Amino acid sequence: MSTIDQLFPASSIAGNTPAVHAAKKTLGQEDFMKLLVAQMNNQDPSNPADNGAFMAQMAQLSMVDGVTKLNTSFDSVAGSLAGTQAMQAANMVGHQVLTDSNVATLEEGKAVEGQLAVPELAAGLNIQVRDAAGSLIKTIPSADFKPGLVGFAWDGKNERGEVQAPGEYAINATALVNGHQQAVALQLYNTVQSVTTTPGTNAIELQLSGHQSVKFSQISQYR
Repeated sequence: MSTIDQLFPASSIAGNTPAVHAAKKTLGQEDFMKLLVAQMNNQDPSNPADNGAFMAQMAQLSMVDGVTKLNTSFDSVAGSLAGTQAMQAANMVGHQVLTDSNVATLEEGKAVEGQLAVPELAAGLNIQVRDAAGSLIKTIPSADFKPGLVGFAWDGKNERGEVQAPGEYAINATALVNGHQQAVALQLYNTVQSVTTTPGTNAIELQLSGHQSVKFSQISQYR
């Protein structure tokens, strides 16, 4: 009779124990230890197994057990990190976050703010605000802007000083660099309306004003 037959006889997995047999789909550490001990007890005395082989099996078992524990530890850390991020994201509801975007939501009584990544040797820098129809509302002067990250604000008024209705507005910036007109990267502040978590991945997304959504990792600043 083989070692496996001695450890797991047919009578123990047939007949009245179908549920137990169905549940036992994989071998665990205890099962491997039983197999190893049975192999040692039932070896041929005239032809004993090589001690090196036993040691190799023990090393493999130890490695598998270590990897299993390491994976469990990583899962625990990932779950804890996701929980911490979810709490941080929840605390941002009602606050404004700075993200890569060209769409800003003008709120009543508030200005639209953001920052530009102004390139070196930039000249003729200007920021244009357009409404949902694409009409130019305001051009923000840029005489004092210097290379680097520069903050800017739009007070919500058009060229005639008239207050514009709350809603979504597109903001774009361009600069003349070495004689060529090029777009300038910008970021805008928008208010966090709610937080969602994707089932299975625990990915956290912030729902912003103006029907925008961003991942938690894409936030540069919040206030």
